[in-house]
Amino acid sequence: PLDEVLGEIREAGQSMPNIKKVFLADGNALVLDYSYLMDLLSALNNSFPKLNRISAYALPGDILGKSDKELADLREAGLKLLYVGIESGDDEVLKIVNKSETAASTVNGLIKAKTAGIRLSVMILNGLGGQVYSRQHAENSAKVVNKIQPEYLSTLVLTYPHGIEHYKKR
Repeated sequence: PLDEVLGEIREAGQSMPNIKKVFLADGNALVLDYSYLMDLLSALNNSFPKLNRISAYALPGDILGKSDKELADLREAGLKLLYVGIESGDDEVLKIVNKSETAASTVNGLIKAKTAGIRLSVMILNGLGGQVYSRQHAENSAKVVNKIQPEYLSTLVLTYPHGIEHYKKR
């Protein structure tokens, strides 16, 4: 509940008043209702006087679900950076891995966030296309990233720490 979260923020502010950065962790914060997010950002700013950046995970579809004004308000309230796992810019690969986005929704959502003044840190998963879709995954991911022009880009390598057979069973 919001009251519990706000209480925890106030307590944290009392014990750690010098905090400069806060990350809204453990999931896609932009799925939250606008008013809930604004209450969180307000509490963070009031509790941490030295705070200069709030960041969060987001999905492009949830960015698209916010109005231009809401995104601008969130930015003004301190939400300055969004981390987005694009994974791939290829619609076929995105469908295979059950990602809830398309290349178009990704581009549209992230450009909307940038227009509101929110910086972006995006991630592509190298190897996600496997051998069959490798080329189209790489080329279409590059196209998406070039359209978005994020401030930060990470490429991570897809690995199977428990072996490929472990994941095929699921």
